[in-house]
Amino acid sequence: MRIVFFKRPKPKRFEYKPRYWDEEKERLEERKKHLGEESSERNTLIRDINLHWRKIDRRNRNKAKSINLVVYLFIILLLLYFIFKA
Repeated sequence: MRIVFFKRPKPKRFEYKPRYWDEEKERLEERKKHLGEESSERNTLIRDINLHWRKIDRRNRNKAKSINLVVYLFIILLLLYFIFKA
């Protein structure tokens, strides 16, 4: 627990108040807002495509794992056969 004898002042907040109106900046912000609405539809389409590709990739990886497992088991069985045959 700290003992503080003096009250510390809180930092002052910065408040920015523009003194002029920038028409070009306002037009640019409106255009960005309008383009953002159109891009949201594209984003959902891209997200759906990415999910589909991930599912396909996951399936391919699972197939590769099972094939690797079969190959490794075959090699082990083959080695065991040669060891106990001799």
